[in-house]
Amino acid sequence: MYINRTFTALIGLAILSFVACGTDVPEAVSRVDEAPVDEPEPGDAAVYADQVYTNARVYTVDEANPWAEAVAVRDGIIMAVGSNAEIGALSGEGTESIDLEGRMLMPGIHDMHNHATDAGIREKFECSFPLTTMEEALAVVAECAANTPPGEWISGGQWADVLFTTDRSPKDILDEVSADHPIFLMDSTVHNAWVNSAALERFGIDADTPDPDGGVIKRDLTSGVATGILYDNAAYYYRKQLPVYTREQLVEALTWSLGELIQFGITSFKEAIVTEATLKAYRAIDQARGLPARVKASLTWKSEWADSHQQEIDLIATRHEYSSEMLNTDFAKIMLDGIPHTYTAALLEPYMPSEEHGDDYRGQMMLDYDELIEDVVELDRLGMTVKIHATGDRSVRSALDAFQAAREANGDSGLVHEVSHAEMIHVDDLPRFSELNVAAEMCPIMWYPLPGLDMTVMVGEERTRQWAIRSLVDSGAWRYMGRTGRRLSRMRIPGRE
Repeated sequence: MYINRTFTALIGLAILSFVACGTDVPEAVSRVDEAPVDEPEPGDAAVYADQVYTNARVYTVDEANPWAEAVAVRDGIIMAVGSNAEIGALSGEGTESIDLEGRMLMPGIHDMHNHATDAGIREKFECSFPLTTMEEALAVVAECAANTPPGEWISGGQWADVLFTTDRSPKDILDEVSADHPIFLMDSTVHNAWVNSAALERFGIDADTPDPDGGVIKRDLTSGVATGILYDNAAYYYRKQLPVYTREQLVEALTWSLGELIQFGITSFKEAIVTEATLKAYRAIDQARGLPARVKASLTWKSEWADSHQQEIDLIATRHEYSSEMLNTDFAKIMLDGIPHTYTAALLEPYMPSEEHGDDYRGQMMLDYDELIEDVVELDRLGMTVKIHATGDRSVRSALDAFQAAREANGDSGLVHEVSHAEMIHVDDLPRFSELNVAAEMCPIMWYPLPGLDMTVMVGEERTRQWAIRSLVDSGAWRYMGRTGRRLSRMRIPGRE
């Protein structure tokens, strides 16, 4: 019998989950704490488990001892992992024994980046379609239009720009589907939106409308007329003009998402963009019936997703009013740039020459560099773990600079800040992750490589060698993986290095 330290510590075990079709997770193992536990001395009759799980296929995530038969739990903490006989010796008069009859038991999966709220909204209330062909997606949108009163919004997604390659503007394509409804469709990266003429009119967008900070209203190069594509902060800014979901709708959406996550064995996760409305919905569920997974809420900072920056300041000041054993609010999210294949990632060297951007375009950051440094230092001082969205190598370097400034100003708080996505890292910055105790939180499935996307057109051949996972491993840096997208179920994740 042994205490599997990988099982109990390295993976940060929060909850055990059954991976068996149609098998419910017993309440007895739905609240396993992360605190370490001393290994009981063999034969110590005074130490008995509260629950023992026997006759299982226990996957331990320990290369030296990958499989076991049984697990003992006391006070919500794993005591020991071993054979049926060894764990059976920890059963006392009051021990509950659960026979798993050969089913699999494994540590809960920790998703370090998802958008559970948006996923639930998409499933329950939006006109949603999978990553598919344009013809199939437009057929779904047409059906939604047929079932929606004229003049009301049709919102949803998720389209993939690599699948929707066309010389026509999205505005014209969507106008053919419905000119009687304003249409707003988010893409699979949650960075771009397609809209039709009715939506542009509702938004008040014309040839003279300036781009919002950190966003782009894509226009025809000749006429200057908006084409129906909104990038980054342009999509987020105008998205706020769509009808607002009620507290009850947000609770319904999150309830669905939580159920999906749990059935796939995801027992703790970070929601990457959390506004006041979202946090109130989480609290409502937590207080009414308890959250079934541990949630780390990344509160927005200077984000177009929030109603105002003052609202963000007030929410951070009062964040602990929402906290509980299952809901942690000591996290913040900063959007620093966009994504490379829409030319909105911030790069150290120019993008490849193009008609639209010329030969010296390096993208843009959503926050001024000095402002970023000041903000991260303050958030770190407040005890908040900061996740910074940075895909281009210039934004990655700026994020690391900000974390370094926080360490120098506040000392090493022990907080593991995160560079989210980090797909393009300059070689000089690779060792800084380990040196600063900063994590690279990545999602290769979401960004690149993708079928039909030729990144050499944007950044050239050399810079398409992205996701420096092996170099980060060799340097001893933290590496996290997250799902990132708005779809929680039926997502196949191919192997990675």
